Amino acid sequence: MKGRAELFDGWADGYDRTVTGNESFPFDGYERVLAEVGRLVEARPGMRVLDLGTGTGNLAALLAAQGLVVWGLDLSQKMLALARAKVPEAAFVQADILGTWPEGLPQRFDRIVSTYLFHEFDLVTKVDVLCRLAREHLAQGGRIVIGDIVFPSFRARDVAKERWHELWDEEEHYWVAEEMVPALERAGFRVSYRQVSSCGGVFVLKPLFP
Repeated sequence: MKGRAELFDGWADGYDRTVTGNESFPFDGYERVLAEVGRLVEARPGMRVLDLGTGTGNLAALLAAQGLVVWGLDLSQKMLALARAKVPEAAFVQADILGTWPEGLPQRFDRIVSTYLFHEFDLVTKVDVLCRLAREHLAQGGRIVIGDIVFPSFRARDVAKERWHELWDEEEHYWVAEEMVPALERAGFRVSYRQVSSCGGVFVLKPLFP
């Protein structure tokens, strides 16, 4: 994903300006999505949390403020530099979520969270990565909480695509809840989902497998 790292390096300095207060696609409700992820983590002080695709550290900052021990992972060195300055109490690692587990990163976390990352992956890859994370890196009784670009149905996605056609990225794989919820349930998760904004939603995944 070298090209994606370069893309996000180039976006790093303007990222927070892009997402903050944005009421259009794809970041409508950005702050509400992050707040909902923070709420659904059900934080307990000292709980260890992995933030995938941490970017400039906006979610990491919210989680650290709840007394959590936060590790953030991202492809972009420039994003991570901003995250380190914003959340000095957290630990940040450059790595590709699709690659090998980074050296020095703990093996197990009480919570694994992510916002605005998984739309980079198609359905099969989403499910495979989430199953791997749950089996190999989630502590017993843990959960995965994902906030992302989500539509409740294919019909809602098609309406959104027509409305925002100039902003739509055909290379990205936006979540469709009516497709993803049963796919994740078949993979062995208990799934809950909430639509937060016109194009933002949050999933909570609790593995039912060992």
